[in-house]
Amino acid sequence: MIALLIFTGVLGLVIGSFLNVIIYRLPRGKSLLAPPSHCPNCGAFIKWYDNIPILSFFLLGGKCRTCKKPISWRYPLVEGLTALFFLLTFWYHFSLFFSFSFLIGLIKSLLFISILIPVFFIDLEHQIIPDSLSYSLLISGIVLSTIQGFFLPSIEGAALGVGIFLAIFYLSLFFLHQAGMGGGDIKIAAGIGAYLGWKMALLSFFLSFLLGAIVAGVFLLFHLKGLKDKIPFGPFLVGGAFLTLFLGKSMVNLYFSLFW
Repeated sequence: MIALLIFTGVLGLVIGSFLNVIIYRLPRGKSLLAPPSHCPNCGAFIKWYDNIPILSFFLLGGKCRTCKKPISWRYPLVEGLTALFFLLTFWYHFSLFFSFSFLIGLIKSLLFISILIPVFFIDLEHQIIPDSLSYSLLISGIVLSTIQGFFLPSIEGAALGVGIFLAIFYLSLFFLHQAGMGGGDIKIAAGIGAYLGWKMALLSFFLSFLLGAIVAGVFLLFHLKGLKDKIPFGPFLVGGAFLTLFLGKSMVNLYFSLFW
């Protein structure tokens, strides 16, 4: 058990390192495979011993070995979060260990996490969600859900995501004369719905709006943002999806125990 947890954590660190490549290169239109890892400031190639997830960042004092420019804290943060979510996912599915359901459920959840983490950071920094991530999420969600025997709930979840966010898009255009949601939000909502199914997708979208309202309220309260300032919604979609992935069933059970 301990060996499996260590393996899962290390796998999360390695995947997290590659997710950093996606987060930096994809919105800039650069290849994900070439050139090798290099400093974005001076262009110096990064040696393998300076590219060890999390550890190298602290050994280097958070600076490039060559030009001494600061390295963004996003790099160890993404690696650490990915490892943490991989461990939580393994633990969540452990009751079905060594079964086909365990394997497919684990692969599905890990892929879900690996696609949504770049969505979070790319939308936060660039206010865009690349189509390659949105379509990867949608297609893999439908395929893996179909293997699990949940084809119809997956399609219904995707349709729900498109329907809700497309309605918000057109209603905001009609009443506010501006788009309340971007096309990337609509597509990524479809992918989340495809993974979670319509019931859990509904909870996920509700939590996304709740998180968005709380953060927007804090920004307005402390004058960090104005009413006309744009806030990317992708991070809230990801936050709602992760809360639903790990706590969704517990939330639903708590709701029914209190109100039904």
